[in-house]
Amino acid sequence: MGFRMNGPMLGLLTGFLLACGGAAQVVVPASPKKFVSRPLGGGTTGGVEVLPQGGTENQKVRYTTRVVLAESRPWTSTDGKTLEAKLIAFEDLVVEAPKGAPQPTAPAPPANPTVIRDGKIRLVSNQKPFELALERLSQPDREFIERIRLQHAKKPLPTPP
Repeated sequence: MGFRMNGPMLGLLTGFLLACGGAAQVVVPASPKKFVSRPLGGGTTGGVEVLPQGGTENQKVRYTTRVVLAESRPWTSTDGKTLEAKLIAFEDLVVEAPKGAPQPTAPAPPANPTVIRDGKIRLVSNQKPFELALERLSQPDREFIERIRLQHAKKPLPTPP
């Protein structure tokens, strides 16, 4: 009892074998240098520079100075974790200058800096400022902040010239 293939069945089987065989083929480069990696960026420049539409003549540099209220110290949270950071005021001293000009002097710090705002303090760690809720700090840290707040609240307001 033999199995006979007629024309359409033979064509279907041949097509199937060719399709499966084509999927398993491996591409081999004609020469070893055909697949050579190239550097990104076109190989001529190391980066990208984005300029404003007006050109470079109107570019400004912004200098930000933070008002430090207490030097770097360990802060302890209510769950016992510690963080090394500086206590800073909520006010930042910001000055803008044209690009290429010498750095201008910062304005005078506020006479009564804001230590606590909306139940939060402001700390800076690794040059990144962030706000932290007072309720997350240990009792000794809260007492320290209250002493700093009272110390800065006692400063008299500057008299107008």
